[in-house]
Amino acid sequence: MSQLKQILNELYEVSNQVSILIENNEWNILSDILSMIKVFGEKINSNGIRTNEDIIRLSEIKSQNPALFANIVYDNLQLLISEYEVLSTVENKKSLVYPFNFNSYQMALLKDEDGKSYFINEMEENLADLINQLPEETEAIILIGYGSGGFYSKLSTMYHTLVVDPFVLLTDVESEGVLTSPQSLDKQELQKRLQRFIGLKTEVIAHPLYKHSQDFIEQLKSVRNFLQEVQIDLNTRMKYTEKWYKEIFRNAFFLNEHPDRLVNIDELKDYYQGKKALMIAGGPSLEEAIPYLKAFQESYYIIAIGQTAKVLLNHQIRPDYVISIDVSDENAHFFKDIKLDMPLVYSLQVNHKIPQGTEGPLIPYADMPLAHDLLPYSNSVFTPYPTVALAAVSFAYHLGFEEIGLVGQDLALREGVYYSASVKEASSNDGMFHKKVYEIPLNNGNRGETTPILFNFLSGYKILFDRLPGLASRLVNYAEKGAVIEGVPYKPLDTMQDEKGTKLKLKFESNDVMFNVPVMQVQRDLVGHMDRFERLSKKLGRSVKQRAVNIDEFEALLREWDSMLDLPAFRTHIMPLQFVNLLIIQNKIKLHNQYRKSSSMRIQILHFMKETIDSLIKQLSNIHELKIEV
Repeated sequence: MSQLKQILNELYEVSNQVSILIENNEWNILSDILSMIKVFGEKINSNGIRTNEDIIRLSEIKSQNPALFANIVYDNLQLLISEYEVLSTVENKKSLVYPFNFNSYQMALLKDEDGKSYFINEMEENLADLINQLPEETEAIILIGYGSGGFYSKLSTMYHTLVVDPFVLLTDVESEGVLTSPQSLDKQELQKRLQRFIGLKTEVIAHPLYKHSQDFIEQLKSVRNFLQEVQIDLNTRMKYTEKWYKEIFRNAFFLNEHPDRLVNIDELKDYYQGKKALMIAGGPSLEEAIPYLKAFQESYYIIAIGQTAKVLLNHQIRPDYVISIDVSDENAHFFKDIKLDMPLVYSLQVNHKIPQGTEGPLIPYADMPLAHDLLPYSNSVFTPYPTVALAAVSFAYHLGFEEIGLVGQDLALREGVYYSASVKEASSNDGMFHKKVYEIPLNNGNRGETTPILFNFLSGYKILFDRLPGLASRLVNYAEKGAVIEGVPYKPLDTMQDEKGTKLKLKFESNDVMFNVPVMQVQRDLVGHMDRFERLSKKLGRSVKQRAVNIDEFEALLREWDSMLDLPAFRTHIMPLQFVNLLIIQNKIKLHNQYRKSSSMRIQILHFMKETIDSLIKQLSNIHELKIEV
């Protein structure tokens, strides 16, 4: 029998004894029952006894009219029983958590992996043990497990705190700091929440009173890995944003010089309806697919991501489109010593050597606010994605293909690498960027391993499926030893069909008249606020030298800082250059205002602000001077 059923049986027994207690004038016992009703009914919607004031008022009634008092106790006891009967009917539903208070303890009803209910009591000594295990420098906590909310309410007065609970809680506990159900663990939403912890000394901890089932452990591991992924993504932004901007301007200059080669990506919407395509990625299974691609290249349109173009051409397989988005020199290395005269699809911040080294049509698109200012069609209906394979899938969807086969999209390691041998040979690195930390299911039914970055790509498919209706039903995965992509069926390579036909030729008109990229104007807009940034930097420098800053001085500088953030186009065009540092400053200011109000922390924040502003000024100067280099 579950504990919930045991409580119900005890309530039934108490109810059966009420009439006997009244006959024997056991008013004190009835008062105890009244207190029990309040304790167990605090979270019950229809229960009328909720507060200490209710108890005091009923005590007055007891002294004046004992019979009425007894009836009120009995009626509310029946209400309590009826609500717990309803609760017992949902007891077997998946992942029920029911928080309530009992004798000053925080309690919750949970369910273990076997479906059995159990109660937890959140006591002060449990919380003290938890806090004692935290490093002294801890500034933020991500707690896996809400329990009854007692730990969260206490921790959130001491640390920047987020709760992620694998169970379903009552809706009234959902808040900015609480994610209470599996549905809330949307990757984008979780990443947005986790960005608030960047720059803070964060501990991801498990609720000590939860049973640490396999599902719970996986939840804990997922959140830790999500936090790591957010950090990887932000580190990438920090490293590459200035280079992205420079490449955007270089590529815009080049387009100004070659408008006759420009193709508006929107003109290709549903261009190949009813046709079939293959998206060629560089995973280990590409080697096995080469003979099939060579045999069936006239049956399928081939969209090659950058690092596979050389491999395909070396095997006399001609892609119909090549797509590239990466700014790095390593990406440009993939295109070394090959002639590309087919259409090149690329984000405007791609390494400029790639479009400048091709001879075919150019199909650029904008996926950064700055790039939107430099293309004549800034509101494209094409849905970009920040990884090249998913951008290629999105492009195939945009073209209207009814079937899109994924070739070499392994997203899993094979013998420790995730590039095919041919792609690895064409690469300027060894194909390994992060240690493996995940175990995942493979299409052949076995288990395999992957890296954080590949797992990030894998989970990116879920986001793409939400953005592009019906995409999953168009995909086929041909990587036998590749990772399972949820919702995408696997097919062996030998199921490819030979359906030779005449491929549609890409037709486009010259864009000489319509295309005029305002590069110089956009550069001037970027540096238009330099004087203001320099003045703010000097003020911050003077405050830092004082080695002590009071609250009023600190808040005055914060107001000027906020006014800088509100400058026209700052958030869309300038902020990306220092997004990570600005995010860290925002997080530290919030930490200061809520938990750590000290002069030393204010000095630390102001010092970091000055470094950020100085770095931003240098970046803007570099970008502005780029026109001389070009």
